[in-house]
Amino acid sequence: MTNETAANAESDNPHLLDDEEFEALEELLTSDVVPEDCMDLEMLDGYLAAVLASPVPIGPEEWLPPVWSAHGDEISFGSGSQMQRAIRLVRRYYNELATTLGEPEGWEPFCYAASEGDTIAIGEEWVEGFAQGLELWPEDWDAGLPAAAAETVRNALDELMAPWASDDAELADEDTRLEWLEQAVNCIETVLGQWRALGMAAPALLTVEQPAMHTPAAVGRNDPCPCGSGKKYKKCCGAVE
Repeated sequence: MTNETAANAESDNPHLLDDEEFEALEELLTSDVVPEDCMDLEMLDGYLAAVLASPVPIGPEEWLPPVWSAHGDEISFGSGSQMQRAIRLVRRYYNELATTLGEPEGWEPFCYAASEGDTIAIGEEWVEGFAQGLELWPEDWDAGLPAAAAETVRNALDELMAPWASDDAELADEDTRLEWLEQAVNCIETVLGQWRALGMAAPALLTVEQPAMHTPAAVGRNDPCPCGSGKKYKKCCGAVE
């Protein structure tokens, strides 16, 4: 599958990444600028889909640090300027998904095409990212919701995750896995449809202005976090340092 950026190059949506930004983000997420266990673009796509599908807003101070590392106590960045660019592009990608997720023909999961010698199957990193995003949902996410709506959402999430967790998932071929990803689109649309029917507000877009340029060493623990979350560095990306 391909990113909707290319297909919508002529779109009036100002939040879509252009080809250059998309390629830059993809490269930065696998570069020496970010920690070794940083999410790649496929995992980030699934992760943000779950974050944006949450009934309770999840702020960047909560979802952004896990993008860079699954082990927060080991977060370290390379070039300060490149780090800032990576942060900005991730926030831009969040806005792209926020304005296309659940829209007719507006979004499809991004995943890398299979190539000879791959040890990770198509869609595997996407669904892993989605599962990580679901972990950020509050345990009582269904509190106060109509029982029917909560059940519909739970069923949709179960339907999305079930094939990937089945005993024969490892034997599924490429076409089957692509069908599972198409099914994921329908499931997410069902979830978002429930929130819209209940009159719940769509996720707020993030500001993406380039923050003041700091190298990681120059960011004080009480300084604003360079990711632009509005939190102090020690409460955000530097929370575990």
